[in-house]
Amino acid sequence: MKQAVVDASVAVRWVVEEEYSANAALLLDYDTLFAPAHWRAEAANVLWAKVFRGDLGAADAEERMAVLNRAPIMETATAELVPRAFAISVAYAITIYDSLYIALAEQRRILMVTADERLVRRLSGNSDLAKWMIALNNI
Repeated sequence: MKQAVVDASVAVRWVVEEEYSANAALLLDYDTLFAPAHWRAEAANVLWAKVFRGDLGAADAEERMAVLNRAPIMETATAELVPRAFAISVAYAITIYDSLYIALAEQRRILMVTADERLVRRLSGNSDLAKWMIALNNI
């Protein structure tokens, strides 16, 4: 059974053509995708930024958000992830938002896929956490 945790940087590539969008699309064939419940807010924020940079019109961004709202992602409440995510955030100076995905991958014992190569590099020196992460370009 193919399962993965996906972050907002991956989900956005399902509706916006960016580098490695084809790789992101491959994940839609997995049996189950997981994310912390905040992933939609993060994805909406990316679309909002694209509207204000002039990359997308507001109506177009709203349509893309509607597609994301139907994405086949099983959500996990952030409350159950926050204690571990906070510890990861403090130890490695990464945002709590990113740490929630890592904590979920660790909890489920499956890979977290991200397009954030900087995050993958930042944690590459920690074998306990790095084993749960993979960059989207390696899918």
